[in-house]
Amino acid sequence: MRNLKRALSLAMASIMVLGMMVVGAGAVSYDDFSDKDKIVNDEAVSMLVELNVINGKDDGSFDPEGIVTRAEMAKMICVVLNGGKDPSLGNVSNYTYTDTVGHWAAAYIEYCTTLGIVAGDGTGKFNPSNTVTGAEAAKMLLVALGFKSEIEGFTGANWAVNVNVRANQKGLFDELSINPSEGLSRDNAAQMVWNALDAGVVSYDYTLITDGSSITSSPTLKDDKDDKTLLEDKFKVAKLEGVIISNEYATSTSTAPEKEGNTILLLTSDDATSGKDEGAKITLKTTTAANLLGKSVTMFAKDWKNGSYDTVLGNPVLSSDNLIATITEDSDSDDVNDALKAAGIKTVKDAVLVENYVRNSDKVDGKDVDRTVSGMEAVSKLTGNGIEVTVISNDDDNEADFVIVTKMIAGKVSAYNANGNDGDGYITVTPFTNLDDSDDRISGEEFDDVVGVKDVAKDDIVLYYRVDDTYYIEKAESVSVTVTSTKGGDTIKDGSDTYEQSALSWKFDDDSSIKKNANLTDVVEIDDEVTLYLDNFGYVIYTDGSESSDDYMFITGADASVKTNFETLTIKAVLNDGTEVTASVNKIDGKKLSTYVENAKEDAKEDAKEDAKKDAKKENKDYSDLDLEKEVLHQIATYTKSGSSYNIKLKKTVAIEQVKKGNAKLSGNYSANSKTIFVIGDHNDNYKAYTGISNVPDVDSVGTNGVKVAYVKDKETVAKFVAVTKAKTSDGDTEGIYILGKTPSAKKNSSDDTIYVTQAYVNGKYVAELELEGYDKVDGEVSRGYYGGVTTSGSNVVDWHDLLNAKKNGADYSKDDWYDFGSYVTDCGDGIISSQNHKTALTYDKDTVVIVVDGTKEMAPGDIDEVICVDGAPSDSDVVVIVPDDDDEHADYVFIIR
Repeated sequence: MRNLKRALSLAMASIMVLGMMVVGAGAVSYDDFSDKDKIVNDEAVSMLVELNVINGKDDGSFDPEGIVTRAEMAKMICVVLNGGKDPSLGNVSNYTYTDTVGHWAAAYIEYCTTLGIVAGDGTGKFNPSNTVTGAEAAKMLLVALGFKSEIEGFTGANWAVNVNVRANQKGLFDELSINPSEGLSRDNAAQMVWNALDAGVVSYDYTLITDGSSITSSPTLKDDKDDKTLLEDKFKVAKLEGVIISNEYATSTSTAPEKEGNTILLLTSDDATSGKDEGAKITLKTTTAANLLGKSVTMFAKDWKNGSYDTVLGNPVLSSDNLIATITEDSDSDDVNDALKAAGIKTVKDAVLVENYVRNSDKVDGKDVDRTVSGMEAVSKLTGNGIEVTVISNDDDNEADFVIVTKMIAGKVSAYNANGNDGDGYITVTPFTNLDDSDDRISGEEFDDVVGVKDVAKDDIVLYYRVDDTYYIEKAESVSVTVTSTKGGDTIKDGSDTYEQSALSWKFDDDSSIKKNANLTDVVEIDDEVTLYLDNFGYVIYTDGSESSDDYMFITGADASVKTNFETLTIKAVLNDGTEVTASVNKIDGKKLSTYVENAKEDAKEDAKEDAKKDAKKENKDYSDLDLEKEVLHQIATYTKSGSSYNIKLKKTVAIEQVKKGNAKLSGNYSANSKTIFVIGDHNDNYKAYTGISNVPDVDSVGTNGVKVAYVKDKETVAKFVAVTKAKTSDGDTEGIYILGKTPSAKKNSSDDTIYVTQAYVNGKYVAELELEGYDKVDGEVSRGYYGGVTTSGSNVVDWHDLLNAKKNGADYSKDDWYDFGSYVTDCGDGIISSQNHKTALTYDKDTVVIVVDGTKEMAPGDIDEVICVDGAPSDSDVVVIVPDDDDEHADYVFIIR
């Protein structure tokens, strides 16, 4: 179980004792029982195990439905009377019953007989192996509490009736649905013994009566509710009733919680053991749950010393005095009033406000003063989807005492280093909201300060909150859905399942920015397959999705014929991955072709009417015809395949202004990101696909009839798909190309067209296949050398004509484009180098990239002095190309030609 879950959920609504309980060497704990899920009276069983009154079977089970024998019940009574320790009774020398001779429980039976707790069947037998009935067990426990059998009528013909009356009065049958005349199970026996331990011990006052000739005594039962319980009397365990006001996870009295393992209880009744009166605060050395703050509980403790109880048994038990209303959704004052009314709470005025488990206070005259709640409207302003607002009245007076707000922070783990810089580990979480308090941000926090940190990992979507200097973190739950409909800005549906956005997030996917009025429906579309990340109440804090069955295409050609009883549409398109397809289309937007055309004509007629209202000259224009080929050409669509054919959905496109590598801006209103798909076509209608702005080349210009369009989802600004035709492109940051090969090699591209490639260095990196766009076999060899100022498309395509233009200029470095096939070094050393072609000396340093042109080696910076400038003089045999920077002062590259 996550540590955060432990902090929040040590006690559930019923606060049953389910935790680990150490009961001494060799003993078991409740959690050790293999069949604990079958135990009904779990609190009673847990406490009795911890008190060492009962234990399990040899096979590791508790066997809750198993029977309790008369002998076993006698032993339990003996252990109870001895404060949880097995009494040392020695060997029996004089047996009361004929059937207990040599029996394992003989000493316990004799002890109980001596105290009047048990008796035989009147025939001299005890019947130790018989099942103990509810009435028999109750009699034993009543006598253990101090009742006298001979006084109370626990003997004779009607003993069972008299026992059952007293048992009901003392609460021995509480929480039980049994027939006292029937056998008692181990589960029910545990509950009855626990009820007895929580009951007050009794005694008798005796009044002497004389008639002149004799003296008799008349007993009067003394049963005061303030008397010690059997638990207090025999186990020295105090029963404490009070309100938890602070622990290690939460506090209503300070801005910092208690130290680890401490709980502060505000007593609502006197405690005789500690001598503390109602209204006093006492410390218990135990860990309790954060969600118990402000609630009235009963606790059991012993070993009072130095102002605190050192030993606490079990977990707190919620009092029936608590009236609790929990609100986890956005609510107005009427909604709040209804929720509180249902819980029995009439007013919240002056209730103490606790936010994220610490007291909320204001500074007044330099002192911290508790903030309180003024009314229902004030509570409503604290609510929101995924924010837990708990209103507590802990003394059954219908007036709220505490309003506890738990508002977690949603975010994504952006850094996670288990070792850290100093071996301690650190974590950073990027929140999905703007945080008012920088201390709430997990930024490089050490693992020791983040509870639950080992249950999360990098890129996890998480929820956390802070108490003082400690953060409590957990991984958000997720669910995969297919969006079938949306409603408003905050609701999506998957069939009958509805999901609303959480108030804990202002950002619902990677592509969105943080906005207080962010809408969940802005980041999804119908038919999207989406992973929803949820807060603890099922509201959406984040999404991670993709379109389910549809992929994108850009339609580059079309041939259509739509006639009566005959309709065809064949398209040529480029898919996401750059694959070019030619295929027939069955349906457009879910309609067969003829239906789509007719609907489109009707839409055109309506457009004509609207145009006529604006401009009378357009009144006679014919809008009734529709050219399906033109309708789909250069459109972006999503598609599904049906056999070898396609069903397409045309997307509404917007015009864009630019496409630049590494630049997110497409136009004034629209942008691209790392997930945007680009399809770029050149003047020969050769298309390439790119994913992300860092991979797409610059579009320098668009030729005649070229288009630049994008598909952007409604209410979004980031393009999903961009298409450009008739484009002249460049990488934008290409610094030149060194051609290694002479005769280009022919090969087929993905469209089965013949292209020509050669080896080259581009931006100092070796490229095995640089495509020569526009090259034809008749153009012959490509001159080896460096082509300055020539740019590439996608780092692997260069325009053949750009190379030819550069070559015409030769080694004229003053030109934008130039060509250098290499020349001898004329000067080098002491950070200066020049050549016959670049006579002006250039500086070189550690940033100068040195490449040996054999296709295999790039040298480390500084090797010029070792290879060319040996002993400060140039080598007579070295031929180089020196590539200057834009200012013609520094050598960016030096190619050594061998």
